[in-house]
Amino acid sequence: MDFKELLTKILSEVKKDEITIFTKPNEDSEILNKSKIGGRPYLPKDFVWPYYQKLPLSFLAQINLEEVNSLDKDKLLPNSGMLYFFYELETQEWGYSPQNKGCAKVFYFEDTSNFELIDFPEDMEDYYKIPEFKVNFKSNISLPSYEDFDNLNEDEKILEKYKTYENFKDFEDKLFYEYSEICDEYMKSIKNYTKLLGYPDVIQDSMEEECAAVTRGFNMGGIGYPKKYKEEIKKASKDWILLFQMDTIESDDYELMFGDCGHIYFWIKKEDLKSKNFDNVWLILQCC
Repeated sequence: MDFKELLTKILSEVKKDEITIFTKPNEDSEILNKSKIGGRPYLPKDFVWPYYQKLPLSFLAQINLEEVNSLDKDKLLPNSGMLYFFYELETQEWGYSPQNKGCAKVFYFEDTSNFELIDFPEDMEDYYKIPEFKVNFKSNISLPSYEDFDNLNEDEKILEKYKTYENFKDFEDKLFYEYSEICDEYMKSIKNYTKLLGYPDVIQDSMEEECAAVTRGFNMGGIGYPKKYKEEIKKASKDWILLFQMDTIESDDYELMFGDCGHIYFWIKKEDLKSKNFDNVWLILQCC
């Protein structure tokens, strides 16, 4: 078995399932209780619109969970109800600081039978109202980005039993080259990286540890957290998983981009997702 075959075997042991989301502009009547990106949200009449630093959050998406239930292979999401994603687009906070809490919100409602399309706040600028897009879903295999794979190897020693190279530098170089080639082969058929679950498409660094640290009060935009907390935060980082990743959304006359060709990532603790608690979701923005 050559190195690439070996690496493919290893990746098959750590792969996850994701639900890839594809969009196209909606040219029909407004979407009510179906999944969509943008438009007016389908919510209770008395819904209190979320604000951050006195700015209204933009409505990003609603996901009808019955539509994705059959694609959720690991049954991580609730099997019914609706998820709603909001983010404040004027500041576009990065999520590095504890003070960024509230710049993004996720709401979950199990029963939506008495909901209706609600209007945007009067003080919301038109630019921050995302036009409505239809969505389609597809179940896909999710591979870790190289940064996440490197962390997996460091933490779980998944390459130990396979390692045959005596020179570690040669091994690392070979690993990066072959890994990139496998991922390129897989990703060339996927041109949109908006998704539910799976691994994040990392642009800068792995994010689980950052979520664990910043939600403990450490500002990760500077020197990070003291070394004495390393083991505690490293252990806590295992509790976080990707809930929703959003890529650039565009049509012929509209483009929503995060930073410079970036993504935003909504992270949640496994236990919170299991108990349907979306109050503590943390957002991180990464871009080129």
